[in-house]
Amino acid sequence: MKVSIAYTLREGRRILEEVPASQPFVYIHGYNNIIPGLEDALTGRRLGERFTVNIPASLGYGEYRNDLILTVPKEELRDVGELWLGMELEMFQDNDMREFQLPDTAEEFVNDLNLDDEDGQNDGIYTVKEILEDSVIVDGNHPFAGKDLVFNVEVVDIAEASFTELESGFPDEDDYDDSYDSYDNRLGDDFDSNERRWH
Repeated sequence: MKVSIAYTLREGRRILEEVPASQPFVYIHGYNNIIPGLEDALTGRRLGERFTVNIPASLGYGEYRNDLILTVPKEELRDVGELWLGMELEMFQDNDMREFQLPDTAEEFVNDLNLDDEDGQNDGIYTVKEILEDSVIVDGNHPFAGKDLVFNVEVVDIAEASFTELESGFPDEDDYDDSYDSYDNRLGDDFDSNERRWH
């Protein structure tokens, strides 16, 4: 099923993220493209249902991993161009060679987050945390890694997934792009459309 949800995400009393019912987050249920604790909590829910769920880090964005903090020589990033704090880069490794680049699409960005990278590879999305004279420190942990989270959720819509959605595991392009556009719009006039954001 294609499910649309509104939610408020908290760590303790602090709000980390809000998605309103007017611009819900849309996903295909059962394809493991949202955190497992939230997907489990949504199983069997009905249209219009509201609920609160506590999700430990192990069922959320994972435990914080020190091995995902890397010091990268600036020479390695020469093809990326301008660097800034908070910038997200995609890194992939192949036969002892690694390369950083900007994610091309929102779907690619979400797919490559280091949420459950248990195969020993450090491929994925890295955030620039510090820029030094000859190197850059990047962090491959999701910003919510290591956090126990509370979701207040409302089920806004439930619909049959289309054939293409069942094949890909993601909402059709129009729905998927709209969810990102609406997310960008909530960030205000200072948002730089070239800067990637977590979702």
